[in-house]
Amino acid sequence: MYILISLISLAISYVLFRRVAGSLALTKLNLVSWFFYYQLISQSFIASILVVNGWDNHYAINRIGEDARFYGWLAVQYTMIALPLGMLGAVYLNGLNSNRRLFHSYINKPVDVALSLKDSFIRYPLYALSVVAVFSIIYTFAMLKTNPLFAALSGFDALSLAGLRQETHREFPGNVYIRNIFAIGLTPILAYISFAYWRQTKNKTDFIWFFTMFVSSFFILTYDLSKAPFVIFVLGFLFLLVLINGGVSKKIFYAFGLVAFVLILSAYFLIMDVVDPLALFSYNSGIGGRILLSQAAGTYFAFEHFPSSHDFIGFASLSNFFNNIFGLEASDRAARILMTIFNPKAVEAGLAGVMNSLFIAEAWANFGLFGVIIAPLYVGFIIQVIFMFFLRSRKTPLMLGLLAYLSYSFPVTGGFNDFFYNAGLMIVFFIFITVYIVGLLLKQSKRRCFENHLPSPLTP
Repeated sequence: MYILISLISLAISYVLFRRVAGSLALTKLNLVSWFFYYQLISQSFIASILVVNGWDNHYAINRIGEDARFYGWLAVQYTMIALPLGMLGAVYLNGLNSNRRLFHSYINKPVDVALSLKDSFIRYPLYALSVVAVFSIIYTFAMLKTNPLFAALSGFDALSLAGLRQETHREFPGNVYIRNIFAIGLTPILAYISFAYWRQTKNKTDFIWFFTMFVSSFFILTYDLSKAPFVIFVLGFLFLLVLINGGVSKKIFYAFGLVAFVLILSAYFLIMDVVDPLALFSYNSGIGGRILLSQAAGTYFAFEHFPSSHDFIGFASLSNFFNNIFGLEASDRAARILMTIFNPKAVEAGLAGVMNSLFIAEAWANFGLFGVIIAPLYVGFIIQVIFMFFLRSRKTPLMLGLLAYLSYSFPVTGGFNDFFYNAGLMIVFFIFITVYIVGLLLKQSKRRCFENHLPSPLTP
């Protein structure tokens, strides 16, 4: 019965996503289809069938009762349908029945310039931002007592590496805003923007710029031994090629898949002391277990422990900054609370951080049934509004870089709170809006100099 209902839910979801994704073809992978294939099906839907039928045999989910398994499954099936319905609402508000034509029109357009023929007015602020990003990475590494990446290459055991990884996150001695915003946040986007410029111009200078930002992205995305961020960053170039070229060949798609697999495999062999090949590729452990079940465990833990072990959180975990301003009670986010319940000793020892999962888990932990009902509709609407904003915008390297980054960085398997208030993304967008404004000012300055027959500060 569970399997039949799940398959019906999947079929309905597929039909709805075809109308809101622009394309569900893997060779035209985009922001919405990525959510459908990876974050919903791979990281949530498959697990829901395994868990509700008791077929998971997973070290964390084994601690979940029957009721939590059922309610978690039910929430995932509802999300599979309600999320694209929320997206469809945004499509209707744009006066369309589907965004297929809009999507294909966008990806088949040539890449345009932003402000001038050679885009110097935008390039110079971007070059300056790239320098800031590189120095922010150098600063991040300089502030670490022990570099986890170098420690892994030096042969540290898995337990020591786990401690170092948490230390880099929660006990970072430097300025976390420099690390999180200018190093981790900006560098990958600048790599995508510089790649888009290089593909447009085939210029040696643009290639050097891109190569510098790509190497910088590697170091900052692997500095704490996280396995996924750099792999996902590399896959971001697949989104970028789709947007630039109107799609990719099957050969290119499979090549990206192979590269991602090799990178993940290499990371496991580097970080883990002993790797059993059978366990590594099992559906409930290693790489398979990480994707299919471990990422979904938080959903069922949320239904197990809220509100029986912990009261619903409400808005208390939304932002410490706003809570302090308005004198409201502050709380850890649901993912941190769940990890504390699951493994308190590891949290206390600094060896464990959070138990992230599908956003529906935090919606339940925050607002109960009301949150579960509203969250998928709201999240789907927000995602689609932003997606269609880009599809209606000019196809410039700056916008391509931002869209490629957003295509995998929305916290669908992170948390519901981030769709209300995401300081990191807001600051990143503010920075690039500032870059565009600076470019406009430089262009106006050039025009005034030309009108007054004065030497120009820049050549377009």
